[in-house]
Amino acid sequence: MDTTTLIDRVKITLEQVGTDCPLEEMMDLCPDLTWNQMFLAIDDLSRRGEVQVTIEADRTYRVQVRRSEAS
Repeated sequence: MDTTTLIDRVKITLEQVGTDCPLEEMMDLCPDLTWNQMFLAIDDLSRRGEVQVTIEADRTYRVQVRRSEAS
């Protein structure tokens, strides 16, 4: 799977979830991806401002697609 396809797949999966999602759950939603592939995709999407990554007090990372204001 090329990098662009990988990143698109992760973004579409997040959009389908419709809310923020624990990073561990993302691994369950995309079982064919390795941890490294998931991290690469989320890192790229975060740097482009397309997703937001937050950390909770229990050190759970959560990922959420940023919706455009026009949506």
